[in-house]
Amino acid sequence: MDNSELTTEIQQLLAASFMHGPAVEGTDPDGAGSTSKPWPRSRLGMFCHDDQVHFLALPDDPDELALLPIGLVGDPFADRVHVARGIDFWVGDRSLENHPPNLTVNILLDVLLADIASGAYTATDNDRVFIRRLLAAGRPRISGACLLLGRDETRDTSTGLPERFLDWLQRTALQAVADLVQTIGRTDGVDAGE
Repeated sequence: MDNSELTTEIQQLLAASFMHGPAVEGTDPDGAGSTSKPWPRSRLGMFCHDDQVHFLALPDDPDELALLPIGLVGDPFADRVHVARGIDFWVGDRSLENHPPNLTVNILLDVLLADIASGAYTATDNDRVFIRRLLAAGRPRISGACLLLGRDETRDTSTGLPERFLDWLQRTALQAVADLVQTIGRTDGVDAGE
C-alpha cells in the first residue's frame, strides 16, 4: 500500500468517526433485544484527559447534563472557560494549581483560537476581535481534565457541541493526518503523493 492509499484510508476512518460516535446499546422497537445505533452529532461532548480524547453521548436530562462537568473534571467545583461563542471548556476549579497542563486541550485551543482570529473558523466579527485581543494578552492555558460542551447562548445552558465546531474539528484532524503522512513519506524518502 502506498502513502496515498494510506492517506485515503485514514481520511475515510476519520470521516466515519466524526459522522457517528461509537455504537451505544439501545433496544430495538420490536423488543427482541438490543441493537447498536450511532450517537447523534447534536448530542456529542468531548472529554480530554491524560492526553486522550473521548467523545461522549450527552444525557437528554438537562439536570443530569448540568452535573456532568463536576463529575468529570475531578474537582468539587467546575469552572467554565468561555473563549468562543457556543463552546465551553469546563475545568476543575483548582486545576491550575493541582494538575499539570493538558497538552491535548491546549493544542486544540491554540489552533481553534488562531483559526477564529484568521477567519478559518466561522465566527462573528466581534468574536474575532475578542480572540485577537485575548491572543495579544497571552494564550489561555488549561490544566487537568477538560470537558468541551456546546452552549446555548440564549438560555445559558449546556448542549452538544455545535455543528460548526464538529465540522472544523473534522477538517483540522484530516489536515493533521495528511500533514503527518506527508512528513512520514519525506522521512522514508518517498513522496507521500506517489
